Amino acid sequence: MGQLEFQGVLIEHLSHAAFKISGSGITIYVDPFEIEKESRDGDIIICTHDHYDHCSPEDVHKVSKREGVIVASVNCKSKIEKLGFTHHLLEPGNKIEVKGVTIEAVPAYNIGKRFHPRDYKGIGVIIGIGGIRIYHAGDTDYIPEMKDLKGKVDIALLPVSGTYVMTAEEAVKAALDIEPKIAVPMHYGVIVGSTADAEMFKKKLEGKVRVEII
Repeated sequence: MGQLEFQGVLIEHLSHAAFKISGSGITIYVDPFEIEKESRDGDIIICTHDHYDHCSPEDVHKVSKREGVIVASVNCKSKIEKLGFTHHLLEPGNKIEVKGVTIEAVPAYNIGKRFHPRDYKGIGVIIGIGGIRIYHAGDTDYIPEMKDLKGKVDIALLPVSGTYVMTAEEAVKAALDIEPKIAVPMHYGVIVGSTADAEMFKKKLEGKVRVEII
């Protein structure tokens, strides 16, 4: 897909909810999935929950350096432990620093859907790298905790496909609550959702929040 550079940090949308973030000499992958070519350049690999399209052992192997560190939600425990990498398991509310990068786990869950209940302990993450803060929402609906992020993140990566996560219209509400400098739609075009969802998200935020489709 595409990429965005912001204050010296490069953000690449690989597919679905998968991103590559590079800055300050560090390379981070979030929810790598359907990676075509092995890169093995990842210093930090983040998995927001254990569903196959977010915590894929095969794809983690493709992108991680041998000395790479895995940061994942606690529900990824059985998958991650088998990989043999140094790893940290997080619940919402936990915060760690790895290789100079701060990673804060925040709530991510469904309201009125069975896919990602609150007690499943999936996470979104706020990544602090190169002096900026990037929020990857994980698989989530539009939830009240998003209001707590208002003005606290520079870039928000938000799912827009509906079905398993919030719809594009709900993601608009999330972006208005969070007020990032840039919002980027994700979680469409592979399993569920389409570019039409991303375009709707952008159109409804025109003049309110800058949206980049990458």
